[in-house]
Amino acid sequence: MDSKDHQLTSLNPQDEEKVLCLLAEVFEKEQAIPVAYLPVPFPVQKGYGLWMESELVGVAICWYDGDTWHWGRFAVHPKLRGLGWGKKLAYFSLDSFFREIPEELMIEARDVTVNLLLGMGARIIGEPYDIFGKVTPMKLSPIDFQKITLVSNR
Repeated sequence: MDSKDHQLTSLNPQDEEKVLCLLAEVFEKEQAIPVAYLPVPFPVQKGYGLWMESELVGVAICWYDGDTWHWGRFAVHPKLRGLGWGKKLAYFSLDSFFREIPEELMIEARDVTVNLLLGMGARIIGEPYDIFGKVTPMKLSPIDFQKITLVSNR
């Protein structure tokens, strides 16, 4: 797929329906995670999307809960997997977030996302546990993200 056919953007409140549809398609159908578990408060504090023409095909959301920022609800449409678009969306969302809010992010990630995030400076902070399948608790600081991305961009 050609890069000019795709656009990485911040999400807007009017994107809510498209976000929820994509999350339901990926999480409910593929991972048996109930739709009721998926939403985060809208408007999301920080949302990032990958668009192909006018279709939302990837999403990553950051939300504030109590005293902690979280990164997750990371989903890429099956037709774009294995092409590097998920990595681009993850990088774009993390870079955009840390430019605006230089605070550590808490992440609960499944295996594929764990490997992706380890390559972006995240660290595992505990043993995997079951929440609709195994997730691994992770944290990513803006400093660790910057160190890794500076090295990889050389």
